[in-house]
Amino acid sequence: MEVAPETSWLSAPETGVLTALGTARSVPSGSTLFVEGDEPYDLMVIESGDVKLTTTSLTGQEVVLDVVGAGEMLGELSAIDGSRRSATAVALNDVRLTSIGVERFLAFLQEHPPAMGALLAIVIRRLRSSNRRQLEFSTTDSLGRVCARLDELAARYGRADGDDAVAIELEINQTELAQWCGLSREAIVKALRKLRNLGWVDTSAGTITLNDRDQIAIRGQL
Repeated sequence: MEVAPETSWLSAPETGVLTALGTARSVPSGSTLFVEGDEPYDLMVIESGDVKLTTTSLTGQEVVLDVVGAGEMLGELSAIDGSRRSATAVALNDVRLTSIGVERFLAFLQEHPPAMGALLAIVIRRLRSSNRRQLEFSTTDSLGRVCARLDELAARYGRADGDDAVAIELEINQTELAQWCGLSREAIVKALRKLRNLGWVDTSAGTITLNDRDQIAIRGQL
């Protein structure tokens, strides 16, 4: 997925200054960018492509925490507090990014106070999103969880497809979607089948089309 390589939380001039501090990299699909527990040597600004963030549960099961794309950053929190990586990052497709050393990034924040404020807003947004997801997992059934993720994906990656439909093209398979929803793959298959029967979605290789996003959003809140 190609998006203009401008970080969503910085002004265009600040983006230029920050990326000039780093090194451009191309990462093939399926490559691991870093592993949970690694030292935070750098952070990364995604120029194009998509990356999944995962962690491992106490039972050894992989859990998808989030999917991030162009304009977003990886590793900024570890860069700030010096803690080891809290997740593993894997490229879902071919990714272009800029890698910036921690010391250079911290110096950039000191020299650009508005960027520090914008980064704080990102941290708060992620905390709120995490709180919503915890509530969702404790109060929403499997179909509701799937609808909530589809609505989120539509907001972040969807494109208009016809009059009212929204198409989501993202390199995430049903197993990964299940891990993201905290469900089994069988539960995802069953939920998608029900949504197709309702006429709310259509699925094809690499694409999920939401025919009635409003109903999906409402169902995701139940």
